[in-house]
Amino acid sequence: MKLQNATVLVTGATGNVGPYVTDSLVDHGADVVGTYLTETAREDAEARAEQADAVSYYQVDLTDQAAVEAFAETVGDEHGSVDHVVGLAGGFSMGTVDDTDGDAFEAALGRHATTAFLTVKGFADHLGSQSGVVLFSSDRALDPVGGTLAYDVGKGAVRTLTESLDVELDARVNAVAPFLIDVPGNREAMPDADFSEWTAPGAVVDEVTHLLSNEGVTGQVVQLTGGQPEVEE
Repeated sequence: MKLQNATVLVTGATGNVGPYVTDSLVDHGADVVGTYLTETAREDAEARAEQADAVSYYQVDLTDQAAVEAFAETVGDEHGSVDHVVGLAGGFSMGTVDDTDGDAFEAALGRHATTAFLTVKGFADHLGSQSGVVLFSSDRALDPVGGTLAYDVGKGAVRTLTESLDVELDARVNAVAPFLIDVPGNREAMPDADFSEWTAPGAVVDEVTHLLSNEGVTGQVVQLTGGQPEVEE
């Protein structure tokens, strides 16, 4: 299915990568529906996104099944059927096994796996054989490096969810698993890192749009290993 005139739901649309994805989808002619959790995040994203005025933003807690179901009904009433889903909702967290407690572990699973699961479940009736779902895993789910245990497990659960949903749904379900993405928030958090080793946001966006529109790719977890030329420090 082409993205022109398609309705695309983007969860976590106000996160670090969200504005890059929503801008690209709007540029492709899509009707973009985005979710956010806090008003501060929405205001920040609207300042960063060039096409923010063309995105329909909705505040919703994607870990709450009743809230997701109500959101799906609202989107259906106001936008009609959703053609594609991009599951960006999540959040980075540090911690080894020694300093990660049960609450932190469950919170990471909620941010990554539960949000993705409830979103796809809530919109499953919208999705057909021409639809695409792209979820966000991480290279750390494939090659853990230590120190981010709960995050790694949460993203690993998204990987398994992707493969399982691809078996159960008519829609094509894929995931991207990027290395650190070169966005302002990550640079601020790790100012001494070598940004040239990180994944360019444009590369992530290109892969997302490719997976949404390419009918020949399904059930894949695409690892994006990073590296970009001429990065400005």
